[in-house]
Amino acid sequence: MYSNIDIMKITFEKATHKHQQAIFNWLKEPHVQEFWDNTQAHKDDIINFMEGRKEPSDYADGRYVYWVGLVDDQPYSLIMTIKMDLGEERVQLKADHLSKIGKTYGLEYMIGDKRYIGKGLGAKTLALFVEFFRKVFDECADTSLIDPDFTNPRAKHVYEKAGFIHVGDFIMGGNGCFAGRESHLLAKKLQGDFGTSVQVCGKYRSYLQTSQLWAFGIG
Repeated sequence: MYSNIDIMKITFEKATHKHQQAIFNWLKEPHVQEFWDNTQAHKDDIINFMEGRKEPSDYADGRYVYWVGLVDDQPYSLIMTIKMDLGEERVQLKADHLSKIGKTYGLEYMIGDKRYIGKGLGAKTLALFVEFFRKVFDECADTSLIDPDFTNPRAKHVYEKAGFIHVGDFIMGGNGCFAGRESHLLAKKLQGDFGTSVQVCGKYRSYLQTSQLWAFGIG
C-alpha cells in the first residue's frame, strides 16, 4: 500500500480539528519525540491555531501556521511555518540569510505517520510544500530556512535533497526545550519568474523597512 506512492496525489491543507488526533499521535512517536517539542504548551498552540487564534498564545506569540501533508487524502506529515521579518532579534546566521526582496519563512517539518517513512517521501514532500506555499499562501515567499538538530544527520540529508543548502551552524537560543543545542541552518531560495510579484514584493519590503524606521523614530 505504501511502497508505490504517486507524488501527484500529495496535497497540503491547514491543520484543523479533524487532524488533531493524528497529529497528537505523531507527537507520541519515538522518532518524533527525539527532535520535536512535545510539551503541553506546543499542543495548546496547535489547538489554539485550529480554533482560529481567537485567544493569545505564549508559544512563539501565536505566529506559527500548521499545515498537514496528505497522500490520497490520508494525513502523514506536519509542517510548521513562521514568517521571519527583517529587524527582528535573532541569531546573526539567520539574519544574514533573510530575503532582501521577498519574504522569509522558517519551517519545521516531519513525517509523523511511520508507515510513510522510508518511502522516498521526505525530500519530495518538503520540496512540493515550498512550491505550494509560495503559489497558494504567499507569492512573496522566496526564502525558506530550516534548522535540524546537529545530531540529526538524516534530516539534514533529506533537506539537502529537497534543495536546501547548508549555510552554517549555530546554538539554539531562547528558552525552549532545545535551547543550547547545536543546530544546522539550511536555506532554500526560490528562483524563476515571479511575474508581477517582484514589484509587489519589492513594495512590501520598502513599506516594511519604512515602517521599521518610523518604529525606531528614524522616519
